[in-house]
Amino acid sequence: MSQSRRYSLFSIILIVLVPLLLLFIPLITKRVVSDTYSGIAQDLIVLVIIWALNHYLFKMPIKLWQSQHGWQQLLNCLPAALFLLVPKIISALQLAKLPFSAMILFYGGYVLLIGITEEYCYRGVLLPLLAKALPGKTMLVIILDSLAFGCVHLINLTGLNWTYVLPQLMMASVTGLLLCGVYLKTKNLMLPILLHAFSDINMIVQFMSHTHTRSNLSSPNGIALGLTLIFAVIFLIVAAFVYWQTRHLNIEKQLQA
Repeated sequence: MSQSRRYSLFSIILIVLVPLLLLFIPLITKRVVSDTYSGIAQDLIVLVIIWALNHYLFKMPIKLWQSQHGWQQLLNCLPAALFLLVPKIISALQLAKLPFSAMILFYGGYVLLIGITEEYCYRGVLLPLLAKALPGKTMLVIILDSLAFGCVHLINLTGLNWTYVLPQLMMASVTGLLLCGVYLKTKNLMLPILLHAFSDINMIVQFMSHTHTRSNLSSPNGIALGLTLIFAVIFLIVAAFVYWQTRHLNIEKQLQA
């Protein structure tokens, strides 16, 4: 088997395996883990399984942290930070108004774990796998990685309406584009992890106010389709920006240097 076919197979395995794990792990753990901790157990198990697969089979180098050129790294993060975090200012203000409790810290830790797991799987492992499967096709690799990350949110259809999940899928794909750009420019996976976690601050508010339910997270069909179309247009615009941002980069060399 050629190297590109081998890594194409590895990429497909990862793309299929992550959502399957996210779907079936709760079915296995629900008898021993309460609902409060089921999400944390699910993400921890996924993280450990994908880490083991990468360590023993995929063998993709993970650029978890590097401290060189700190200011340059922050500048490379700025466009993604503005796009992802400015819209969450209202959620941050809502969170600040809530009475402090240990559950805020608990849900904050859970959101951070989600960021760690998803960024490790999609930016840390899948991105270089796709790069080896499609050598020299940087933008195609970034788009496939981002769409795979967006599509994993389809598992939310088990508990939420499609009118919430479809726009969420497209918005997550846009997020994936930006975080691919950040990781490739900085070679520092911790930055996408932190951006991912802070961009999910609204989830803490939803958990604390008990609004993370099918009835509360839904909208009329027309609005949902309109939002999906808007995010699709934004996807194309952001893809053009990320292309400009990474146009001189070779993913394999960038993540192995």
